[in-house]
Amino acid sequence: MKHAAVLRRRSGAGAAPVKAGAEPDVKGRFSPDDLEFVLEVISKGTGAHDYGQKLRVYAAAKVPVHLIADPYVGRCHVYVHPKDGGYGTQITADFGEPLDLTDTVLGLVLQTDRFPRD
Repeated sequence: MKHAAVLRRRSGAGAAPVKAGAEPDVKGRFSPDDLEFVLEVISKGTGAHDYGQKLRVYAAAKVPVHLIADPYVGRCHVYVHPKDGGYGTQITADFGEPLDLTDTVLGLVLQTDRFPRD
């Protein structure tokens, strides 16, 4: 059975499917090395952390796709091709525009027209 780590905080949320065979630690957390991709939804209190430290941690763990949806600016940022503690490519799309992720491990076009704005 495939696990999906659901990331919930007081403000903001996200999801991260994990690799087959990955097991959570005693606190129920998965290692960043086990993540197939990460989806973050920015909140007012987490933006700096999501765009900063967490982005670097996932890149260092070689998470192949890190998608950040920012309802405050109405924009998605997708980071792919982890390399040297960062991501080699960034794809940006405004909410309402299709986000072509067919060349990533996701292999899909994400429709963002129904993403809510704050």
